[in-house]
Amino acid sequence: MSEIAIRLNYFQSGILFGMIMKSEHRDGPLKSVYDQLIEIKKQVEKSEGVEKELLPNGLLKITDRGGTVIIRPPQEWEGFTFQGGM
Repeated sequence: MSEIAIRLNYFQSGILFGMIMKSEHRDGPLKSVYDQLIEIKKQVEKSEGVEKELLPNGLLKITDRGGTVIIRPPQEWEGFTFQGGM
C-alpha cells in the first residue's frame, strides 16, 4: 500500500492522538498512525525535559522543565505498570 504524509502541528497531533486512542480502530487500520504519534510524543517529551516517575500508589508524576507537576494514572502506551495495591 502506498504511503502519504500529512503536516500537523503539535496541537493537531494531540487531538488526532486522542481521537485514535478512543477509537475502536486503534489496534486495527489506525495502529501504525497511533504508534507513530506515540513515538513523536515521546521524542517531544524528551526534548522538552519532561520527566515521568511512577509513584508508590500507582499514579504517574510528570514534571516539566519549568517545574510544573501533573499527577495522574498512567496510560497503557506509557509503559508503566503498577505492581502494588492501593
